[in-house]
Amino acid sequence: MANPTTNYGWVMPSATDLVTDLPADFNVFGQGVDTSMQYLLGGTTGQVLAKTSATNMAFTWTTPQVGDITDVAVTSPITGGGSSGAVTIAIQDATTAVKGATQLTDSISSTSITTAATPNSVKTSYDLANGAIAKTTVTTAGDIIYRNATVPTRLGIGTAGQVLTVNSGATAPEWAALPTTSFPTFSAFRQTSSQSLTAGVWTKVQFNGESWDTANAFDSTTNYRFTPLTSGYYQVSASVKISGTSGQYGAFYKNGTEYKRFCDGTTNNAGSGGSCIAFFNGTTDYMEIYGQGAAGTVAVANDATTNWFMAIGIRS
Repeated sequence: MANPTTNYGWVMPSATDLVTDLPADFNVFGQGVDTSMQYLLGGTTGQVLAKTSATNMAFTWTTPQVGDITDVAVTSPITGGGSSGAVTIAIQDATTAVKGATQLTDSISSTSITTAATPNSVKTSYDLANGAIAKTTVTTAGDIIYRNATVPTRLGIGTAGQVLTVNSGATAPEWAALPTTSFPTFSAFRQTSSQSLTAGVWTKVQFNGESWDTANAFDSTTNYRFTPLTSGYYQVSASVKISGTSGQYGAFYKNGTEYKRFCDGTTNNAGSGGSCIAFFNGTTDYMEIYGQGAAGTVAVANDATTNWFMAIGIRS
């Protein structure tokens, strides 16, 4: 029986041995195989085959151990890692300066720099922005925004002296010139000789002199009355000095009827006056001044400082 060398050291029979001594040769061969392969027997579920030494066929069954990995290397934003023992791996929080994990939020008012918006919060913000008025709607200081039939629109600033009003169709604001109502104003007085009055009788005072009269609204020659010509509210004032009596009286007469009594004095030779506000309807309403003395001979002196009549418009 020959013994050719093999990788496992098994004794192999030659062709001649197979004829002359087959049973014994196979016994030797089988024993060598059995001895060499004995380390591959056994083991349980989950075990792995490991070398016990550098000797050929030096194996054993073993359970994998934690930490058998020799090294875990990580790079940002992963943290942890290591080359021995139990290894922990995590991910760092994201900031505006570094990459990392971040928490989602539905808030549209948060000022956090470590959370991220969800599609829901982005959509909510978009809807708010979409419903807002664009800054580009106005272009000039003093512009005004108003809504036309469909969308917000711009009304450019007006010019000096204009006022904001509504257009003729009552559909939009517009700038317009300040309405100008020309109210007449006048100032009259008694300028010639004294006017005699009958004691105890209301008599119209004839103011026959004028300091000014902007619209010929006062008649100083015939009716001695104020007819404003323009409808509106007017402040009317007067003063009358009646001499030669123990008492004096004065009154505003509107359209021929006593309207307001402005003096009711008891002192002789005194001047007294007052004012009132009245509404005048265009050219139809008018105002006059009447006076009377209590008794005796009375007169209205030609004194421009104590006998005067004036008016001015205050609003339409």
